[in-house]
Amino acid sequence: MSIYETKNSVHYYEINSQRQASPMAVLNYFEETAVRQSEACGYGIGKLIDQGLIWILTNWSINMERYPCWMENLLVETRVCKFERFYAFREFKIRDDQNNILGTAVSRWVFYDLNRNRPVRVPLEIAEAFGVNHQQNEYIKFAGIETADSYDPGMEFMVRLSDIDTNNHVNNTRYVEWMLEAVPFNIHKAFFPASLEVAYKKEACLVFLQQRGESFFIL
Repeated sequence: MSIYETKNSVHYYEINSQRQASPMAVLNYFEETAVRQSEACGYGIGKLIDQGLIWILTNWSINMERYPCWMENLLVETRVCKFERFYAFREFKIRDDQNNILGTAVSRWVFYDLNRNRPVRVPLEIAEAFGVNHQQNEYIKFAGIETADSYDPGMEFMVRLSDIDTNNHVNNTRYVEWMLEAVPFNIHKAFFPASLEVAYKKEACLVFLQQRGESFFIL
């Protein structure tokens, strides 16, 4: 199994004031498609956790031509394009019902052993289940992200129970949501995030004060 697809429709609760799906909604479409492919390949969340194993997202690189609108029907596809030691690299595409590409993304994930508290090499049987040849040598590089000397004025967020995912960490989409909350509303009305480069540096957990700029940086 190389390419996996899901069909989606933009719901009212996923749109912004412009009646477009938010960046978080698009990220959720991508993540849901990735998780469903893992389940279909026989290495879903439950099976891995039973073995003390999880995937941890480290990077997003996202480029959008436009964001889908309310009630628009979508096709989201993903494939694991490369395994490299303990890393997995995924590609995504999101299309409208006319098969036009609305956006693309690449992500990097770490295969992590909870019992040993460290990354571990991806087993050959998992690579085979996803239809990936361990000898594939696709070149994937994420852009370097510059950091500012300060992030004032910023916003503070308290981690809520609803932010926590199956890894018992704040879900990756929440960091992007927090960051965008700090952008003035007039900017949101006039522009949309055409590209996002996200690098996750440290996980946030429940009852952990999270400040913009502490655990992720974005351009």
